[in-house]
Amino acid sequence: MTLCDGGFRRDEVLAVLYESEVKLTPRAFIKMIRDRFNLSGARAGKVLKQLVENRDLCYQYHFGTTYIEQSFLKPVQVSPHFILSPVFSSQPASLPGGVSIFLEQGISFGTGQHPTTRLCLNAIDWCGFNRKLFKTIRSEECADIGTGSGVLAIALCKSGFSHCTAYEIDPVSVHEAKKNVIHNGLENRVDIEGREMEEAPGRYGVICANLRFPTLKTLSGVISNSLVNGGIVILSGIRVWENPSLIDLFSHAGFDLIRQTDEKKWSCFVWLKPG
Repeated sequence: MTLCDGGFRRDEVLAVLYESEVKLTPRAFIKMIRDRFNLSGARAGKVLKQLVENRDLCYQYHFGTTYIEQSFLKPVQVSPHFILSPVFSSQPASLPGGVSIFLEQGISFGTGQHPTTRLCLNAIDWCGFNRKLFKTIRSEECADIGTGSGVLAIALCKSGFSHCTAYEIDPVSVHEAKKNVIHNGLENRVDIEGREMEEAPGRYGVICANLRFPTLKTLSGVISNSLVNGGIVILSGIRVWENPSLIDLFSHAGFDLIRQTDEKKWSCFVWLKPG
């Protein structure tokens, strides 16, 4: 869709938001597209209005300030296979072979707006569909620590695992995650546990944890001991300047790093437990 006489496209405008290292207010976004595409202020404002009306972008209110965010009020492709879809969307997912994950809009972390969620979904996609690593693991069970909306647990099951145990200590998130599990028809395959994860020796083939580094450091022993040999750990929530500490921690625990990706100064790692 062309948005101005200059011939630039919708995706080019949206890239201004996606590439920004900081949250953008409406005023900052208008200024950036005005300068990048040589528009008048009025024309740039109309472009923003059009994107909001088309449900590509939305306004989000955080701590007294309004920001521009990607909208998830219609299906959004967040990885080569995964499409996040609102529960009551009348617009079908358009990606051939796409795997839809249905989410009810709530307040839990994990709606796809945050880089760490997208990084984890792309890591699951890479392991499950691209490299087909999940098929080589000697366990049908996986775990998601700090599940939030439940999106990663749902993605793990939709990429091949028969069962996922998702751990979450926030009661609001537990409630929302359970609803999302039902929306995806996975009531018999995803268990939402309203507690911290305890060590489960050699139980899980994959453990996913989208948490901050201090918490990941505390849980590193539990994660390592709960994995089968040959299992995979997907970790995100790490700032790029914390990467050396995380790499040192899991390397010394005997894990092999097989993938690292970064987005907006956040990192995601995929580790393999030898054996």
